[in-house]
Amino acid sequence: MFMGDTLNLTHIALARHHAYTLLSRLFLDGLTEELWPYAQAVPELTAVLPSNPNFDETAVAHHTLFAFNLFPYESIYRDASGLLGGSVTDSILSSYQDAGFAIDDDATSSDHIGHELALLAFLCGAEADAREDNLPTVALQMQVRQRDFLQKHLLNWLFPFVLAVKQQGNAFFTAVATLTTDLITNHATELSSFVNLTIPNLPDPPDLLANEKTSLKDIAAYLTNPVYCGIFLSRDDVGRIARAHNLPRGFGKRDLMLHNLLKAAVQYDALPNLLETLHTITQDWVAAYQQFAEETPILTPFLQIWNGRVQTTQQLLTTIQEASGELASNE
Repeated sequence: MFMGDTLNLTHIALARHHAYTLLSRLFLDGLTEELWPYAQAVPELTAVLPSNPNFDETAVAHHTLFAFNLFPYESIYRDASGLLGGSVTDSILSSYQDAGFAIDDDATSSDHIGHELALLAFLCGAEADAREDNLPTVALQMQVRQRDFLQKHLLNWLFPFVLAVKQQGNAFFTAVATLTTDLITNHATELSSFVNLTIPNLPDPPDLLANEKTSLKDIAAYLTNPVYCGIFLSRDDVGRIARAHNLPRGFGKRDLMLHNLLKAAVQYDALPNLLETLHTITQDWVAAYQQFAEETPILTPFLQIWNGRVQTTQQLLTTIQEASGELASNE
């Protein structure tokens, strides 16, 4: 067995079912009038809830955060293309089908964090039902599915996603992301010691320094693809960096905005300062990954691979600073 006596296990599984369900809905739909009373019942959320919510405004805030700035999809963080779909999404769908779980929103990709949390809610609910019906073998099977899904999917992108949410300055979804992290790390820790743990590999990043034709556009694409650089820069992040250096960044996709910012920095002899700011940002991400690992040592392998990507990015930024003149000539 993974945990203690049956009565406590039933209550724990049911509690996790309800917690995952609420977090799933909040990520998928935002703070709606329907979810408002449930959010009020959670002390960690009550502290950041508006006193008189305007649900049109909360809908806009949700859209701005998760459709304009951040993209809460596993494939965005784990696929080399940085786009939705591909083998990552196919693997998610396979996990759903094996569990007999169907998502109820055709408009949202299956690898949305809300759907992944909904699968865990489904599996925890099935475990609770099995324990209530005195079916320990079925309950154990549900726990194995929970463990395997966490290991193969959520734990492999949860931490960079949560850090990306936190740096956007939205107090409510920072609290939601923190609760999600706490719930999942506690769940994963209790399910297994992860002996003989196998961590799926991330795609190899391009060796920009080995290509003499590497341009600022290539660097911008690299720094806006989390699977390569280990961090996530949103549109608002790029905008904040640009304002801090009094540089234009234009509009459009994140990689285009960052490319414009890098070109402007070259034009106004501000590239060293800009690169120093980017380096500071990567230091903050390294510190955050290390803090996660210190708080939950058993999950360190899931964090090391992302931390390694950020450290490689730091080396890249240092080398770029040394070769800034040559890069400018490649534009």
